[in-house]
Amino acid sequence: MGVCFLQGFFEDEDGKEYIYKEPKFTPLSEISQRLLKLYSDKFGPENVKMIQDSGRINPKDLDSKYAYIQVTHVTPFLEEKELVDRKTDFEKSHNIRRFVFEMPFTVSGKKQGGVEEQCKRRTILTTTHCFPYVKKRIAVMYQHHTDLNPIEVAIDEMSKKVVELRQLCSASEVDMIKLQLKLQGSVSVQVNAGPLAYARAFLDDSSSKRYPDNKIKQLKEVFRQFVEACGQGLGINERLIKEDQLEYQEEMKANYREMARELSTIMHEPISAGEDGIKSALPDSLHIFNAISGTPTTATIQGIPSGSSVV
Repeated sequence: MGVCFLQGFFEDEDGKEYIYKEPKFTPLSEISQRLLKLYSDKFGPENVKMIQDSGRINPKDLDSKYAYIQVTHVTPFLEEKELVDRKTDFEKSHNIRRFVFEMPFTVSGKKQGGVEEQCKRRTILTTTHCFPYVKKRIAVMYQHHTDLNPIEVAIDEMSKKVVELRQLCSASEVDMIKLQLKLQGSVSVQVNAGPLAYARAFLDDSSSKRYPDNKIKQLKEVFRQFVEACGQGLGINERLIKEDQLEYQEEMKANYREMARELSTIMHEPISAGEDGIKSALPDSLHIFNAISGTPTTATIQGIPSGSSVV
């Protein structure tokens, strides 16, 4: 199932918002063009405009002589406690009524910036009914917005990586392709700038004093869990791969050890790497989805098998 969020700024649709259900893997561009044609046929192509930005729109800034539509990709939003009972893709894509999308921003006004200045706004949309439904679209009942500051963005992004790795590792049938892609994106040298950039920006001695102690503790804990999850994934991958992937596995393990060594230096604590995949020397702890600006502490974003968009 695919979903998108649509918001209209014209006549009977003024200010109304809908979640559209689309076939799996439907590109957002295809949905946007279809809706643009639909309303162009109704009002005339010269009277309809597509808003390309997914951010908040002030209707007062729009020209009243045009009909505007705004389409945004969204994903299902499930709390971690819900995922306990939703094991399969089918369960994760049925009886869904909350969806989420995120928009990056910086205090300076730019959308994108360095990790030290990158914020994001999370919008959770709740519909009047659950999907699947008799209709292709369902009206949005209300929205909840949460702004995350840079260190909260780091905590959130790293937490997602931990959840994704743990879900792949705990599956009854391990999807090796997905697991290897996730591991490569976590430990390979080429992309280490992602996780390690957060550690350097917020946990290094020269910068950590600028941030609240509780946020520093949360980020450190999620990095411990991240290293442990990567080690678990590498261990599972090593047990399942064939001989032709041994060299690839050894390369990932070497990158993993290097990542753990740098984290140990930055965090001033031992983050050890074992031959069966690195595991943190420190004990596991409670989930780190807490105290982030009103977002439920046990919430995570879970994608569903088919595409979604918001108009």
